[in-house]
Amino acid sequence: MSSPLSDHRSLVVPAIVGAVGASALVGALAYNRQPPTQAATAPRKVKPVSGSSVSYRCKISPEYCDEHGRVYGGELLKLIDVSAGIVAAKHAGGPCLTISADRVIFLQEIKVGDVVQLSAAVNRAWGSSMEIGVRVMREQPHSPLGHQTYCCHAYLTFVAKHVPPPTPSLLSSLSYTLYLRTPPKPVRFQVPELAPKSTLETKRFLLAGRRRAHRIQRAKKSDALLATFREEIFRLEAEINAEAAAQGGDESEDNIAALQQEMIVEAYMRQDPDVHVEGEFVVASIEGFMEPVKVPLADVKKASATRGHGGYRKLSLPSNEDVEKAAGRRLASTEGRVGVANSEAPLAMKDTLVVGLWIVRPQHANSKQVLFGGTLMRWIEEMSSIAARRVLPSCSWSSAAIDSLTFKSAVLPGEVCYVRACVVRVWDSSVEVFALAMAEDRNSPNPTVRLVSESFFTLVAIDPVSGRPLKGALRHVQVPDGPAREIADGAAKRREERLQDKRILQRVYA
Repeated sequence: MSSPLSDHRSLVVPAIVGAVGASALVGALAYNRQPPTQAATAPRKVKPVSGSSVSYRCKISPEYCDEHGRVYGGELLKLIDVSAGIVAAKHAGGPCLTISADRVIFLQEIKVGDVVQLSAAVNRAWGSSMEIGVRVMREQPHSPLGHQTYCCHAYLTFVAKHVPPPTPSLLSSLSYTLYLRTPPKPVRFQVPELAPKSTLETKRFLLAGRRRAHRIQRAKKSDALLATFREEIFRLEAEINAEAAAQGGDESEDNIAALQQEMIVEAYMRQDPDVHVEGEFVVASIEGFMEPVKVPLADVKKASATRGHGGYRKLSLPSNEDVEKAAGRRLASTEGRVGVANSEAPLAMKDTLVVGLWIVRPQHANSKQVLFGGTLMRWIEEMSSIAARRVLPSCSWSSAAIDSLTFKSAVLPGEVCYVRACVVRVWDSSVEVFALAMAEDRNSPNPTVRLVSESFFTLVAIDPVSGRPLKGALRHVQVPDGPAREIADGAAKRREERLQDKRILQRVYA
């Protein structure tokens, strides 16, 4: 028995094509055409800032902080991204995606147990995108109702997702199948315009336009340079891997032989049944699993004489001085002595290059099944701090600012995310790190690597005991000529722009 749908098609198609003719078919299809969507024809709405702004408080838990009790910059960025995402969705009236973190400035440190207030609002809207400003204030520990400390400010750009075309009717689907009409494309969503009312909202509105103009201008100039610098990063990574492979041959074999002898000595002293003496050799063999290994009996007896009972070494416990030195507690004694670490030889930039990778899991994705922007920022900050540790490993590195973190492509669950970071500039007490995020779909038969984001992180070297910046204790980094040199030379200008934005923020919120 045929279905009602098949009966309907068997009656409609011959009637139109055979009796009415092709011209009538076109007319019927035109009559049945879907009307334009409201988003494409209706004028843009106007919303006030207060219609979408949010403000809430949260307490900083230990899992958000490092071993010194200072909040990770990446964890704070996750909270900032969540706040901005809520505001963007409320203003647009639909789902939005993070496009960039244009400028994040950390003004004061936040520690475990602190209560912070996050306030987010739309600064300006353009077409389908908008800038969201997020301010982070810290409450006084002993006076929650007293004056709050201004800790961080961030500017993020969000874009509203395209509106899918309406579900076509039966005749429209037929016209698409017969190539009589082209299916409609997704409509570019137009977010409501913003109507600033107060003086502060007007200031934010004007400054957002200034930042957008500078961002577009900077992107045109830097895209080509960053592309060549990416190739330089990959070349340095290949050079590092080649050097490691060249040095690892004989040394690795010697290490394996020494470890093998050590294991045989321990097994001999434990009277392991797989180890026995044959003449002047101690032979270790497991039937069916390995070739017999022979070690001179004299060497085994000599090594066993230096060990404790049972074949295990006597462990020497570290002194209190060693423990304090390993924990960085003696670092305070270097405070005030400028040039403590500057006397050391400068580092090559490739010596600061580090690589991290993560498999994107469902818990890393947002409600749209795309890697959460805040999670990626946390990974980038982690690798940036590891790269900074190559300059001075005994201090605590704290994030100070982020420049132009732009998301070039989305990352989906199951894909592998690679983050590379290297130090490009060293100042008196801070460093600038270039971070590069790439993604790869390992489930594809022909996996390809694509660009996800590029950014510059500024980190400050902090004395773990006093909590003050360490001045003059950082090793310099030698940058090779070429695109890396151009990137390093531009660090001074980026730093001046950050300081200028910091001064503007202090004036706006004074």
